[in-house]
Amino acid sequence: MILQKYLTENEFKAPFIVGIILAVTLKLILYSVASLSIPDYLPWGYVSRGVLWFWLLLIWLYVHYIERKPFFLLKESKYPFWFYVWTVSVLMVVFFAINFIPYLFSSMQMTLADTHVQAEMNAYLHERPLLLIITAISAGIVEECIFRGYMLPRLHSLLNKQWAAVLIGAVLYAALHYTYGSWLNMLIPFLIGIIFGFYYLKYRSLAVLIIAHISTLLILGVLLF
Repeated sequence: MILQKYLTENEFKAPFIVGIILAVTLKLILYSVASLSIPDYLPWGYVSRGVLWFWLLLIWLYVHYIERKPFFLLKESKYPFWFYVWTVSVLMVVFFAINFIPYLFSSMQMTLADTHVQAEMNAYLHERPLLLIITAISAGIVEECIFRGYMLPRLHSLLNKQWAAVLIGAVLYAALHYTYGSWLNMLIPFLIGIIFGFYYLKYRSLAVLIIAHISTLLILGVLLF
């Protein structure tokens, strides 16, 4: 297996572990610092998108100068055009379905949504539609590159078990969405992390995940907010 060579080279285990820890903690630090000085939705929207890209840059620098390995350990697979159309469509449907799961709990009077996130996205849609587009594009590209493209193959290399790598990756992905508020809202990125994780390890097509992620966020932004 392509990842097996990284598993047997012990000198690369420590940089992989440190890199995964950095990927998680850097976002927490960057967002915490930025949010202290920019409380309003619209200014924060622009800054937070910039923080996302800066986060990706920092991880790339770590990989380039410390790990000295490819950022994406798995080579992108190529498929026929209709494969991309079909898989993007299926993943979008799954993405939509998962995003509506928490609403099923509303009838049970359980805590549903984080009003801060709702207000933020509503402000984007009605006052800065361009910011909604930038948000979707930034989240789709950066999150998929970091969590699936960068982190997941390294977890797989360290653990040598696909299910364990996907599960831990999904937990970390959900944990970094803690600003969503309740555990019901964090359930959405967890389930997406599971499905997208297994998809990426099986088909090795990050492009499909990015397109599905961006497209779904844009549509959800218009429909829900």
